[in-house]
Amino acid sequence: MARHAATPESEKEKRRKWILLITLLLSFAVMVTSLFFLAKIRGWRVRRNDKTLLTIVNAETLAPADSAQTLTFIDDTHMVDARCAYELEQMLADCRAAGHDPCVLAAYRSESEQRELLNAMTEDYMADGSPLEEARRRAAEEVEQPGHSEHQLGLAVDIGGNTDETGTQRWLEEHAWEYGFILRYPAGGEGLTGGGCGENHFRYVGLDAAKQIRELGITLEEYVSMFYSN
Repeated sequence: MARHAATPESEKEKRRKWILLITLLLSFAVMVTSLFFLAKIRGWRVRRNDKTLLTIVNAETLAPADSAQTLTFIDDTHMVDARCAYELEQMLADCRAAGHDPCVLAAYRSESEQRELLNAMTEDYMADGSPLEEARRRAAEEVEQPGHSEHQLGLAVDIGGNTDETGTQRWLEEHAWEYGFILRYPAGGEGLTGGGCGENHFRYVGLDAAKQIRELGITLEEYVSMFYSN
């Protein structure tokens, strides 16, 4: 039987079908790629970041009552959560190698120790002549209320400089993320973080989260809300 010769119309229809098939395949590839990146944004962070390292503690939110972290000494007097001890020690060592002189001013504090500190500062202001209510207000501007301090988590440290406070602070603000730490209360974020107490207060959130928070230029509250809220 003789085969029918292809007509221009049949060739055009064949090309149209091929174009449609290629378009569908490309659309499918775009959809798969989009789903991959969406999963990376929402799920990859959950898998790679230890969510307990992202616990929010601020003026509105209490520290978990059942916190059972493993603490370890980083010097003669200060303890931190063991999960951040190595990175903290490495960060301090590298800061010193860069010509600065960082020192840990505060690390883990229990709720009772936080209460003692707040009461002691209140008494100091009263000794200077401030009435009780004013003394309490002034003390609260420098010390978080018991149960509302990140120091209770063992993941926060206040770091000063013995001889070059400004240089130490600048170095830490620039490099802390490389060790999993963030400047917890960045300028301009007071409305979200509540301001906190201490411009030299650094919080460990893990290497991945610290990098992402820095790249996005957001606070810990925003980060948790964006990627870990239900």
